[in-house]
Amino acid sequence: MFKTFRRMDCFKELSDEEIQVLASISTPKLLRKKEKLLEPGQPFNHLFILTSGLLRFYFDDENGVEINTFLPSEKEVAFMESPESYSPEGAKKYTIQAVIDSQIFLFNKEKFEQIAFQHKGIYNLYLKSLKQIISILSARTEQFCRSSPLSRYEDFLNSHPFVCQNANRKYIANFLGITPNSLSRITARDVKKKNQRKK
Repeated sequence: MFKTFRRMDCFKELSDEEIQVLASISTPKLLRKKEKLLEPGQPFNHLFILTSGLLRFYFDDENGVEINTFLPSEKEVAFMESPESYSPEGAKKYTIQAVIDSQIFLFNKEKFEQIAFQHKGIYNLYLKSLKQIISILSARTEQFCRSSPLSRYEDFLNSHPFVCQNANRKYIANFLGITPNSLSRITARDVKKKNQRKK
């Protein structure tokens, strides 16, 4: 486990001692395609890092429609947890599911926070992860406030090519706040424009 963590870019600023401490409280878990890490109502007292693959965070609205709120891939390495970890106690509604085969490392949240206060490098890494998540959510909120569906799709295509190649189009459309039919029309127009430029 130490050797695996030592090779990971996200841990490059940690000392060998800090990596050893993290390795001692981590649990590797392979999630097969469509396997769920978390289901509604389940307690989930863990942080995790996604080292390969693609996940989706979603909940069902009042009509039973799945709402995808987060599609993190291995390209966005950060300590993650259930979105409800940041909210007051209440009903647990989120599901975390593997879109493709995915490798994660789980950390008990209580133990992680204890060692974070004892090791500056781990604390800084956790803080950096939280800032990264806030930045992603802030950018996503701004997109919905000021961007058209076409702009949202083009931005997503440019910034998340791995997700676009591996996620179901239905998940992507839902994440962007549009219908699958609208996404099909947008992508058809996009392909048509590219073909015209080639002529």
